[in-house]
Amino acid sequence: MTSAPLPSDMLLRASVVLTGLDEDPIRDGAVRVRQGRIQAVDTASRLGSEDGEVVLDFPDSALLPGLIDCHEHLSGHDRYAIGDPSVQEPDMMYALVGTSHCRRLLDEGITTARIPGAPGHIDLLIRRAIQEGYVEGPRLVCAGRHVVMTGGHGSESGIEVDGPEEARRAARLQLKAGADFLKVIASGGVGITHEGEEPSQPELTVEEMRAAVEVMHARGRRVTAHADGVQGISNAIEAGVDCLEHGIYLTADQARVMASRGVALVPTLSTMQGIYHRGLEYGMPASWIPIAESVLEPHRDSFRAALDAGVLFAAGTDGFGELVEELEIFEALGLSRYRAIQAATRDAALIIDPGARYGSLQAGFDADIIAVDGNPLESLAALRRVRFVMAQGVVRRHSSEVA
Repeated sequence: MTSAPLPSDMLLRASVVLTGLDEDPIRDGAVRVRQGRIQAVDTASRLGSEDGEVVLDFPDSALLPGLIDCHEHLSGHDRYAIGDPSVQEPDMMYALVGTSHCRRLLDEGITTARIPGAPGHIDLLIRRAIQEGYVEGPRLVCAGRHVVMTGGHGSESGIEVDGPEEARRAARLQLKAGADFLKVIASGGVGITHEGEEPSQPELTVEEMRAAVEVMHARGRRVTAHADGVQGISNAIEAGVDCLEHGIYLTADQARVMASRGVALVPTLSTMQGIYHRGLEYGMPASWIPIAESVLEPHRDSFRAALDAGVLFAAGTDGFGELVEELEIFEALGLSRYRAIQAATRDAALIIDPGARYGSLQAGFDADIIAVDGNPLESLAALRRVRFVMAQGVVRRHSSEVA
């Protein structure tokens, strides 16, 4: 599929339209786009076609919101395992790899990616290059460099701090650099970065994380926490973060507290499967593989606890999972296919920004729209057959019939 000089004002028609909202699919549906925004969503017969309007038909296909990966690392994948001290690459190399992955994201129908931390501010620089037209990629929502205790998980690519004042300054530095949100490291991780590290170990203190949260909230920005272990999860919730990443050992009691306080979860279940099944292929240390295997079932149990408590959640891959696989895991754990799709569209947008004007197909929202062969309500595998991508009203990929 290649880009083409199609106008952004058009009518898109398909066998089914999934809006991402809590409503039934629209059979023989259509979406009208004007000036980069969605003007109307309805049946094709009600919308009709206007004189001179470009019409794209997608028979036997579905239209739905552009997908959102709520936890992506552009310099992950392949042998670029962030945090692995055996991989020593200059930031420029990570940036070049990242631009390649931005194009891949569009190919996969991902029109928004949330980047919770990257070395050398490469996420902020790639975002700027995309906005200025030098690099092709999705909307990037970036955290800049994550905040971590000295010698903590992923300290090589983050900003090391000791004490609340240093955490506060680190948060301000990310705001100065242009970060959209902030990530703090509340616990060790599966991808261990230092000898003796374990996912269950707490890292930043409540006071350190709270100082960073206060800085970001004062500027209307959100904070997420890498939190695998029980104590790290409790510390992050107490510090007032807005979201948790992974939550591997999340308990039912903690999930209920999260739900009551509006703390969201990006579980990244496919990441642990990816490390377990493909970690060596990606160049990860062999020591990571048994750790990933050991957390597979506890991780699923924690996600079930979040579901039972009513925690808002979204799909994310952490650079080593795969987005459709994440949704298939959700389905295997009892979610309907449509509910799984919402985790990579509407709900992901809500976690990024409750006021976001993307993530669903409705009038006035940004025209982030994809078409896939088949009906994902019959099989989520249809989401791997992307034939059209419109990102913020611009056609980026297409293979369609023009009426």
